[in-house]
Amino acid sequence: MPPQVRRSMNDRANRDIEIPHRIAYPHLMSFAEILEEIPNLSFAQRQELVRRAIAPDEEDLTPEENALLDARMEDFRRDPEAGIPLEQLREHIAGRLSRQ
Repeated sequence: MPPQVRRSMNDRANRDIEIPHRIAYPHLMSFAEILEEIPNLSFAQRQELVRRAIAPDEEDLTPEENALLDARMEDFRRDPEAGIPLEQLREHIAGRLSRQ
């Protein structure tokens, strides 16, 4: 039997039906297994792995969201001192959440 095809032995009525391996038995690798396989990847494969790891899972921003981010970045470029440090922002948010 080709490696990409396996028989589903869980469903007695469908024992003789061939099901693609990825559907019948999805192999989930442990984190340790993934780390062990990384040295076996080509440079291009590692680049793709990194790209996918850091890519956001969310859908693309809307044009309005992009415009808002662009405007805020422009404001920051004009006056970098107008913002607050990240730690101060975290404290501010934590304070607001603790009062709720």
